[in-house]
Amino acid sequence: MNMQSVSLSALEPAAANPRRKIDRKAIEGLAASIRTDGVLHNLVVTPIGGRGKKEKFQIVSGSRRFEALRLLEERGELPVNFTVAVEVRNDLTKDETLRIATVENLQRQNMTPLEEAAALCKLVHKGVTLDDVVAQTGLSASTIKRRLALNGLCKEAKAALSKGEINLAQAEALTLGSDEAQRDILERIQNGSEFSAGDIKDSLLDDRPTVALSIFPVEQYTGTITTDLFAEDETSYFDDAEQFFRLQKDAVAQLVKHHEETAAWVEVTETYQIPEWQFRKARKNQKSGVLINLAPSGRVEVREGLVRPKIEKETAKALAENPVASVKVKAAHSKSLCAYIAHHKTAAVAETLLASPRAAQEVMTVRMVKEFQPHEAFTSLAKEAEHQSTYGVLEAEARIFAGKLGFEIEDGESVWNCFPPYGVSELTLYEAVRGLSDHDLTRLQILITALSFGQEGCERLDTRDSFFNRVARDLKVDMKNHWRPDAAFLSKRNREQLLAVAVECGFAEGASQLSTYKKADLVNGLTRYFHSSKADGGAVDPKARDWLPEAMLFPAVDRDAPADTEVDEEAEDVE
Repeated sequence: MNMQSVSLSALEPAAANPRRKIDRKAIEGLAASIRTDGVLHNLVVTPIGGRGKKEKFQIVSGSRRFEALRLLEERGELPVNFTVAVEVRNDLTKDETLRIATVENLQRQNMTPLEEAAALCKLVHKGVTLDDVVAQTGLSASTIKRRLALNGLCKEAKAALSKGEINLAQAEALTLGSDEAQRDILERIQNGSEFSAGDIKDSLLDDRPTVALSIFPVEQYTGTITTDLFAEDETSYFDDAEQFFRLQKDAVAQLVKHHEETAAWVEVTETYQIPEWQFRKARKNQKSGVLINLAPSGRVEVREGLVRPKIEKETAKALAENPVASVKVKAAHSKSLCAYIAHHKTAAVAETLLASPRAAQEVMTVRMVKEFQPHEAFTSLAKEAEHQSTYGVLEAEARIFAGKLGFEIEDGESVWNCFPPYGVSELTLYEAVRGLSDHDLTRLQILITALSFGQEGCERLDTRDSFFNRVARDLKVDMKNHWRPDAAFLSKRNREQLLAVAVECGFAEGASQLSTYKKADLVNGLTRYFHSSKADGGAVDPKARDWLPEAMLFPAVDRDAPADTEVDEEAEDVE
């Protein structure tokens, strides 16, 4: 190694520079820096022939500085025969040249992730250890592993990453899948589907083995098979994953014996994607081997005609697993064994609950409260300016039991947004329910049942003999005892309907008496009339006390409905 000055014309860029793309803007900036401060870092070169003044040198590192110097030379900003200081390295091998160029590029300015992936792959194939790459590039071992994994992308995925159609995180997640799986997800992304890196991982790491993955005769499998009828291709899955993998491994063992008859070597891996990038294609007449990969999903892939590069042993071991995938620790209990244990424990608890009525009621109540959703009626009625007495009774009861369960609802807060509080655990509810008396436990069950039960399809009159109407009739519910016409109801009627109501309830003897009334006058007058009649126990007019629209009956009666309405709804019920 020695230092000397050589002219720009004596320098040639390296043919195997790891950097494939030169950022012209970056070169412009570097040229401006050199114009002001000169070349701050020497170029590293190696002789490539010629003697004396005609001696030529190939650039090992410093290609960007060389490009910036040539740009200044083209613009006439450098003198003729400008010389630059270089560090001459004699007797460098191709491998050493590649290593120095790669390290220089990684240290000076980030290459694209794919350029890094290809360059690092060449280094590893030449036997450079992972520790050496970390020490010389400054990159972490994790980053190096993630870059190397990008070599497993199919060509379509590499193109999509280069064009910015997918980001680096999505590309890393895609390395978990086969080429076919990668292309499938890419196609859906390009067609407008949203796929985050997490979505891609979840899709590719689905651990349910499908029938299509088996390389053994399906007749050998003795377990059950489930078909997903909602999948596009009605995918069928092996329910007994353990048996599937046992049969799949036996089939792989047969494949190994088959290939051992002709191949120089056969290697079996068990990674998410076949690590083909860690090998290279054999040249003509070169002894080659076979790589078989059994992925955690159960997919089997085979690559023939491969040779092993001289990857350092510990480095090869460190790169064996895809760094994007979560490390799975083999459980001490298999899924089928866990299910067996859980089923028998469940049956034992169920049998014991049969003989423990109080405990069974506590469990039932916890589940009821945890899953409770108030009927839409209560969140709607809560917004009314003036609440009727029935609503007040129900809201008060809910507040009482919120307190008994340990979560008071402050005045002004909506009961229906807080009962029960969001995120409360079943265990917390269980402890509170166990502290209730038998009487309160029953009251709470009744409250939850009452608040979650109600008419379905509230935006139309329930004129059918529905379950809701049947219960109301059996309970002899009379809406005259629970409701009075108020402004909220009356304002939703048109003027003609209000005139009819006024006559029916005794507010006026005939519609002609109200000819000068506008709708607002009718609403206000009728509201006061019904309110005073109810408050006075019907002293003003029995008609007002007993008036009830037929829509408030169980079932509702709608005399204005089209003749075929009832028939259409019954036909829908039959379907």
